[in-house]
Amino acid sequence: MQNFLNIKSIGELLKYSFNIPSYQRGYRWQVKYQVKPLLEDIWSYEIDYANPEAFYCLQPVVVKKVSENLYELIDGQQRLTTILLILHYFNQTEFKTPKKHYSLHFETRLAQEDFLEIVENKEATAENIDLFHLYSAYQFISTWFEEKEEANPAIKSNFYDKLINKTKVIWYEINDSSSVIDIFTRLNIGKIPLTNAELVKALFLSKVFAKEDKYLKQLNIASEWDRIEQSLQKPEFWYFICTTPDKYDTRIEYIFDLMKNKPVDAETYYTFYRFYEEFDGRKNSIKTIDNIWLSIKEYFLSFEEWFQDRELYHLIGYLTSVSKNVQTIHELSRQTSKLKFKEKLRTIARETITKAITELNFEDNKRDVKNALLLFNVLTIINNKKSSIRFPFNHYHNQRWDIEHIRSQTSKEITGKDKENWANTCLQYFSGVLYDGSNETDILAHCDTLSETEKEYCHRLLKILKKEDDVQFDALYADLTLYFGENDDLEDIDNLSNLTLLDETTNRMYKNAFFPVKRSHIINKEKQGVFIPLCTKNVFLKAYSRKLGEVMYWNANDANDYLQEIENTLNK
Repeated sequence: MQNFLNIKSIGELLKYSFNIPSYQRGYRWQVKYQVKPLLEDIWSYEIDYANPEAFYCLQPVVVKKVSENLYELIDGQQRLTTILLILHYFNQTEFKTPKKHYSLHFETRLAQEDFLEIVENKEATAENIDLFHLYSAYQFISTWFEEKEEANPAIKSNFYDKLINKTKVIWYEINDSSSVIDIFTRLNIGKIPLTNAELVKALFLSKVFAKEDKYLKQLNIASEWDRIEQSLQKPEFWYFICTTPDKYDTRIEYIFDLMKNKPVDAETYYTFYRFYEEFDGRKNSIKTIDNIWLSIKEYFLSFEEWFQDRELYHLIGYLTSVSKNVQTIHELSRQTSKLKFKEKLRTIARETITKAITELNFEDNKRDVKNALLLFNVLTIINNKKSSIRFPFNHYHNQRWDIEHIRSQTSKEITGKDKENWANTCLQYFSGVLYDGSNETDILAHCDTLSETEKEYCHRLLKILKKEDDVQFDALYADLTLYFGENDDLEDIDNLSNLTLLDETTNRMYKNAFFPVKRSHIINKEKQGVFIPLCTKNVFLKAYSRKLGEVMYWNANDANDYLQEIENTLNK
């Protein structure tokens, strides 16, 4: 059987009895953090008389039916117990004839009748931690109403009406074979709350269809739901439309959030409430449910169409990466032809770079620089019509990326730990091995085949790493600068013409390394299957240089040619 979902007012719960099993802990709500906010939230809710259907909704109550009007309470004990204390307070202070309220029965603790009788007695509750918390909550409820009544004599009657008629809970009734203890463990010990997706799914599957269609309809929705979810779980599909890996346990919820335009600061169950309103407002006909489900499928099919179209995949993947709204993109796709849609996306993509390419600078325009470098990679791939290569947004979003200087800055900017990294990367370039403090013999053996000059460099680098000759760092840096051909001045070293994208881990280690050292490392990384952005790889292979010259050096001509390629690609 499918789980059943509804929204019930507190007034609708008054006829029920709830069993609270022994596996649940006792009452633990604290006055400051839970009881007071509940009272304040209910009281501050403004009744919308123009919309009689409006209400204030509490978190889900999860139950399993035992018999008629009797339920096992799996989740929501603390909340329902507090509301019962409020109802008891009204019976004690407001009504000559006590009004009916729901009942709670604890398997291993005092019966409800017992705790309601002694909850006002401090001495009787002192030796029982459950009763102590109940007593504290009840005393606060009493004090809260007394203080509010001084300024608003009608508060009690108004509050009671809000509580009974305008305060509702999400009623989630378990009917499947799942163990109630497993469900409780997940919700309370694992602290994994019900998601909007689970609630929306229950909404679809719990609605009443015509008998002859019911199971077929439910089976069809469940099957299509699973297919959509399986597609969204594929990393290469997910990351071109969403940049956050951990936000959604059930990824179809992302589509629901987009459809309902969920604000960033919205309450937890905002999306579910909007779907519930849509269902409830249309009398739940089969046609209505079919139409709502069809709109969800159409949203997903748009994603699928974008993914299959190589140009749309890259343009939308880029725009998502720079935080453009996917809902806005989806609306745009419905307003125009595919050709004009692509043209508009290219325009929007270019507009994410707010300054001219030649003006972009590492220090002043980091966001624009990063956007320009990412867009350069994406458009380079799109513009090669014969290629089937795709930019892997899943790899891109699962790493942190830095803006890297192709040719490094001066020795004056290398201090502390960076000196060790610089020396070690140079040593690795010559010997093929990083120094770890215990492998000096192995490194020297690798250096035996080198020229005498290179052997000398290895010995001097080892001395710096062993902290035997740190004062000679500047001299060694100058010698290696000459050796690697980087002794000439490169103008605009912070200009886009000397910048590329590099993963954070590599950049932290190699940011001050000479061009050939970085080049060697990047080539080796790609051989190992590590993702290196295409244009980063091309830079270190000097693929953009018109005159190849010396492949181990990066000079002003190389930088100018590289910048020209970026301009041409972004303006094409």
